[in-house]
Amino acid sequence: MRLSTYEIILPLVGADEKPIEGYALLVNGLYGAMDVVPKEDADRLQAGNFAGLSAALRERLMLRGHITRKDEAGELADLKLFSRIYKNVQGRMGVGLVIMPTYDCNFRCPYCFEQHRLKKGQDWLDNTMSDEMIEAVFAALKDYKARGYVVNGCTFYGGEPFLAKNIGVVKKIAGKCREMGLFMGAVTNGYDLEAYLDFMEEYKLGSIQVTVDGTAELNDRRRLHKNGLPTYDRILRNVELALQRGVTVRLRVNVGKENLHGIKDLVDDLKARGFIAKEEERAKEEAELRKTDLKAKTKRGVFSYYFKATTDDAHPEKNISEQDTIDEMMKIGFTAEEAVARQSQYDMIWYRMNNLFKKESYPDFSPAYCGAETGMLVVDPFGKIYTCWDVVGKDDQVTGYVQPGMSRFLWNFNKAKWRTRTVDLMKACQTCPHALICRGGCASRSSNAHGDYFREFCGEVREIFAFVASRVAGREWEKRCAAAAAGEACMDACAGELTLSLAGPASRFTNAERETIMSTTSQKEIFDIVKATAFLPEPAEAEK
Repeated sequence: MRLSTYEIILPLVGADEKPIEGYALLVNGLYGAMDVVPKEDADRLQAGNFAGLSAALRERLMLRGHITRKDEAGELADLKLFSRIYKNVQGRMGVGLVIMPTYDCNFRCPYCFEQHRLKKGQDWLDNTMSDEMIEAVFAALKDYKARGYVVNGCTFYGGEPFLAKNIGVVKKIAGKCREMGLFMGAVTNGYDLEAYLDFMEEYKLGSIQVTVDGTAELNDRRRLHKNGLPTYDRILRNVELALQRGVTVRLRVNVGKENLHGIKDLVDDLKARGFIAKEEERAKEEAELRKTDLKAKTKRGVFSYYFKATTDDAHPEKNISEQDTIDEMMKIGFTAEEAVARQSQYDMIWYRMNNLFKKESYPDFSPAYCGAETGMLVVDPFGKIYTCWDVVGKDDQVTGYVQPGMSRFLWNFNKAKWRTRTVDLMKACQTCPHALICRGGCASRSSNAHGDYFREFCGEVREIFAFVASRVAGREWEKRCAAAAAGEACMDACAGELTLSLAGPASRFTNAERETIMSTTSQKEIFDIVKATAFLPEPAEAEK
């Protein structure tokens, strides 16, 4: 009997930002089990003193995977089993469609990761997706859907997808999306949005991501128009116009050393311009509407903003950590919870954990960091396909092609390479406690750090997870204790089990079933075994 290879032991932090004395959090990074135990028992676990645990606690921790009779190879076999199931049942059929009408852009942001495209000249940049290419892309997508792939939405991307001069080609793409019933969104700098106001309503554009990097002086230096024109006021004016037309707007703020201390001024300006108050009013209105109609929406779109540490590969001395953004927000008055909600790398973990506390689903066991390793499909104006939008325009990273006159995608070996960049196949990640939390990290960042897309990139994941997990679990524990103290709940022996665990479901497979899952080339055969063992809640839904 030993402590799991994938075990993480953390302190609990309460809502007052003080440690919760006498307790610790156990997180099993393989099975997703999260348990609160007395601090003295956590110390015994770390020391390997299992005999010092009560029989009931020892049994509970064995069943949930925190302590195990399996050796390292046995646990790794479970990691590979989960990954194989995910790839063949849950993660195989979804398509994250991204279409680039053009590589051209009216901005020249100094930290842009697409700087390489500028070397190809303005004539190349001016190209837009032709009518024949649009037809070919959507013929291939229809073929994909006919073969069982799930295509629910399309994101416009660039360059700048919403250049005023390109509204014609964008409308043609949107018309095809509408025919297929696809939700439409966009990543746009927002500068030319006034040319797309009628388009937003006609084609029911769902959401946009727009970036500003501070108030006017800071933003105009970082979000730089190619002709030196000011951008900040025009962007925010266009954001308001989009919101008035029911479009959801996520305002992204890329933060580096240059603008870190401008966060407060930006938030104050968003308040002064009415974005915050109007969003609060909209949320109240929608809450009232949903008392009688659960799907009701307001006429005004949802507004939110968030911060992300910039990765400026050309000037790494200007980079900051993700934690720096959290620290700055807390310094200017945000609570830890408010700061986490406004930081994209922290918010995802907070959201996932809170959902797991409901015990309505098993912990996620995807071995892939993002859609680049599962179903992302980025089509550029020339019909070249990429699996990651960070590498568009790089010919050595093309994964396939679309050709006019054909109704299917043509793939090359790069697709297989990207789809196998998963933690179960990355040697450095296989026995890491954060394997199914980090999932190997960002491939693009790995390339920048190691010169290799297929190496691991750990980044700040350990620090981010520790910060978030300690706090979100601490708040959940405080809520449970308060409910018990008020007589609303009983703190029984299982009160410390914050989530479900995959250790139990994993034990349902026979050795023969495991061998079949790991060796068969039949997706149906794997699905049938998963369904028979009830490994996933409602597996038929996962298949759809």
